[in-house]
Amino acid sequence: MNVGVLAHSFPRFAGDTHGPFVKHLSEAIARRGHRVDALIPYDDAIAPDPATPLTVHSFRYIWPDSWHGLGYSRTLRRDIALAGFAYLQSPFYFAFGERALRRLIRRRNLDLVHAHWLLPNGFLAARAGAAHGTPFAVTLHGSDIFMAERNPLFRRMARYALERAAHVTSCSADLRDRLLALGGERHADKVHLVANGTELLPRSVATEGVRQRWQLPAEAPLLVAVGRLVDKKGFRYLLEAMPSLRAQHPGVHLAVGGSGPLAEPLEEQSRRLGLTECVTFTGGLSHPEVLQLIAAGDVFVMPSVRDPKGNIDGLPIVVLEAMAAGRPVVATDIAGMPLAIEDGVCGRLVPEKSPDALAAALGDLLAHPELAHKWGEAAWHRVEKELNWDAVASVHDGLYRRALGAA
Repeated sequence: MNVGVLAHSFPRFAGDTHGPFVKHLSEAIARRGHRVDALIPYDDAIAPDPATPLTVHSFRYIWPDSWHGLGYSRTLRRDIALAGFAYLQSPFYFAFGERALRRLIRRRNLDLVHAHWLLPNGFLAARAGAAHGTPFAVTLHGSDIFMAERNPLFRRMARYALERAAHVTSCSADLRDRLLALGGERHADKVHLVANGTELLPRSVATEGVRQRWQLPAEAPLLVAVGRLVDKKGFRYLLEAMPSLRAQHPGVHLAVGGSGPLAEPLEEQSRRLGLTECVTFTGGLSHPEVLQLIAAGDVFVMPSVRDPKGNIDGLPIVVLEAMAAGRPVVATDIAGMPLAIEDGVCGRLVPEKSPDALAAALGDLLAHPELAHKWGEAAWHRVEKELNWDAVASVHDGLYRRALGAA
């Protein structure tokens, strides 16, 4: 089968943290014997990857090259609103993206297109697929539904894509339900819940020097949280949980990995709460550094929330990466988290925006390291059996074949 993958966020170079899940899933699909071509927007940081089985194509949509600004986590401000330049560049993205996809369908004789994000890419796949009779699938990631809910034009584009898609996959029930609220319950049969995946890591990832690199206490119990520093990650509530957690466990330390527009406000909150000695902000990390930091921790925390504008995570890949490293996870019980974390088996799910609940769950694991180890082992086995990319690719493969049979 010849599969085309369309995405606006994709690793541009080794260690890039923009859209690695798209690349990993595409590579797993290629390992199943399919030829996979990926089409992504131009960026001057794109570098060839000789190790990948994918053929990666990029398309330009504006001149000069230095003006390319869409995709790669630059389109949204704080993940809650389109950046001003995006309104100006989007028409060019749609026009040149559709032209590039039509050309790719013809030249590579694609049997099916897999678009990541309903907007903009599901809409492009619908337009190009209609021109060539090529079926397409869409995977939701969260920001696409959020934007469709807030803009009448985007809403119409989302409905257009949903009407014509062979199927849609969602990594959370919340996203599925919001899509059906936009497009109609008559499409329920074509929307499938499919969890994200990750690479299964060795039981012991090399972590020598990790604590020294970020000046983390050598023997302190270490909590790790990783993600873009934006509202929907809920890191402010984790910081609010730290004073009461420190009262129970004075030696505990928290490492927050990632960069984003809330870096300064979060650091200021940490100072205001008197947490400078027990909270470290690492700044931006490469993907290998993310994995090393996770593996160096004792417990992983993902305090995601529904942000003030209603945006919400899908299923953060870092949660799965923590499970793949054999770490117990404390997360909020929203979005796709319940698809991955079985409460009381491989982690703990708590209500969103509740510092007290976070502190209690984390304190319980710090007080009972044998329980943390047991849950970490269960998390690793969950990834080994179900939540790895090869298992997830098998599900998508079956859906592709059904789409082609229907076509």
